[in-house]
Amino acid sequence: MCGRYATMGRRDIQLEFRLNVVADSYAPSPSWNVAPTQDVPIIVERRPLPGDEWLDDAVAQPTPTPPGTPAPPAGPAPDVVRALTPAFWGLIPPWAKNASRPMINARMETLAEKPSFAPALRKRRCIFPAAGYFEWRKPDRTPFYIYRDNAPLALAGLYGWFKDGEDWLLTATIVTRAARGELAQIHDRTPLILNPDEYDMWLDPTLQDPTLLEALSRPGPRLSFHEVGRAVGNVSNNSPDNIAAVSGTPQV
Repeated sequence: MCGRYATMGRRDIQLEFRLNVVADSYAPSPSWNVAPTQDVPIIVERRPLPGDEWLDDAVAQPTPTPPGTPAPPAGPAPDVVRALTPAFWGLIPPWAKNASRPMINARMETLAEKPSFAPALRKRRCIFPAAGYFEWRKPDRTPFYIYRDNAPLALAGLYGWFKDGEDWLLTATIVTRAARGELAQIHDRTPLILNPDEYDMWLDPTLQDPTLLEALSRPGPRLSFHEVGRAVGNVSNNSPDNIAAVSGTPQV
């Protein structure tokens, strides 16, 4: 499973994932101990709705470009908006009686079969932007930080809406797959990590191809990992020390 991870700030996310817009009221900061049931940044693509406040922002505030690169000219409103938005980490199916049992992970192998996940797999897919994630090795519960050298991670996810009393709650879950290689010695599951050339396919709400998951069953990207301090086990500890190595860094 994936139960803790680290994420980046708003600008780094915006540059990596070519966002059209970020809600003005949402400016996520780097975090080194993101935990379930917290509000987390997710990336979604959806059609703009009439009166959608993000629509004007998407036209007026295009994705920032690296220094020295000319900014693209403003154009018409896009058919689909790629946006960064906060979500409750833990998918809650619409028929749930309450929010007491959120599902933080969803197994890739059964996504298309489970009624809790199949509708979202068809048209509500998202990305959890991450700097890396944490896993605890069994049976000694040694924590490890797992990451990609010089690049962020795009964790495949699903999202949905749950009516919590009078309010609508946006909820999301991280898709996991069987771990391979040396990662399997830490834990038998790992997040489904997307390559940059797969972002568009995964986020496209118009793509409902049943073979989508087959295309993502390829080996994941090369990752590094190292042992970290046990302080990360306490969610109140949120500092860069959480990702500092306490031993060597073997390669996967």
